[in-house]
Amino acid sequence: MFYQRQVQSLGVKVEKRFDSSGRVIGVSGELRQVVANLIANAIDALTVTGTKLKLHVYESADWRNLSRRGIRVVVADDGPGMNAETQANLFHPFYTTKGQRGTGLGLWVSHGIIGKHGGTIRLRSKTGERHGTCFSVFLPISNQTKTR
Repeated sequence: MFYQRQVQSLGVKVEKRFDSSGRVIGVSGELRQVVANLIANAIDALTVTGTKLKLHVYESADWRNLSRRGIRVVVADDGPGMNAETQANLFHPFYTTKGQRGTGLGLWVSHGIIGKHGGTIRLRSKTGERHGTCFSVFLPISNQTKTR
């Protein structure tokens, strides 16, 4: 797994579920970059607070067009979560909450890669007592035309 050493040093429990062996047509290096970025962001959040990182891959429909089949990759953590302002700016270039440690390009680039592959990315995040962040990436199983 990416970032195994950091996960172990933080004492984070990693839950992995791979409920699909389906294949996505795409550039493997770019798709790996997206997953690595989402995991790295979750680990960064877990350095603040939290103990769980979940990775789940399963067959799914596109939530915008249920006849469109694909694979969903979910990366979730129980870190501090993000406020509404952060969520609104998250996919903009050069927006970062990491100060000097971040460029603000990771999620912007990831969003572009997912779009190029005909997919979508969604975010849910909560602060407060039940805190955490969940990214859900949908990638179609074939080169179906994008629907908007």
